[in-house]
Amino acid sequence: MARRRPHIEIGNIEKKRDKESFRTFLLDVIKDTFIKEFTPTSISLNDELFTLTLGPVDNSTPSDGDYTDYGDIKGYRFVYEDLIVDDVKDYIDVYLYGVKQTGDRYEVKIFNSIGGEITTGNLMNGVSIKIIFNQSITLVPADVVRTDFEIKGKIVEIE
Repeated sequence: MARRRPHIEIGNIEKKRDKESFRTFLLDVIKDTFIKEFTPTSISLNDELFTLTLGPVDNSTPSDGDYTDYGDIKGYRFVYEDLIVDDVKDYIDVYLYGVKQTGDRYEVKIFNSIGGEITTGNLMNGVSIKIIFNQSITLVPADVVRTDFEIKGKIVEIE
């Protein structure tokens, strides 16, 4: 007696039969794998213009300011190992209330541990990423809180 072949229900799974659609699918999976989501560690408001910061966080109780304890975050940096592009804005997307903000509304700056801006050279030495808006993005800026923003990009925490 021959062994019966199992019946596997594949349902609505999209089949990738040709090389191009499989390649596109694979690249989309790889692209999405390296995107991380963060809430800014701080925000500031100057008139109607926001500045978002992803920087060191001291999670000690009480706060000791050394960023060496378990759970402390020493900072954030971009992941440049995958692909190097000319503009750091290509590594980041900013959302307010779930709506993506266009790149012409803000600029991205990287700072080192003593607060100096890094403009050239090894940008991976940065520990703080600041997103500075150059135009108003909401009607009532005073009502916006830190958790209303979301930053997505090729960014990792430095622990």
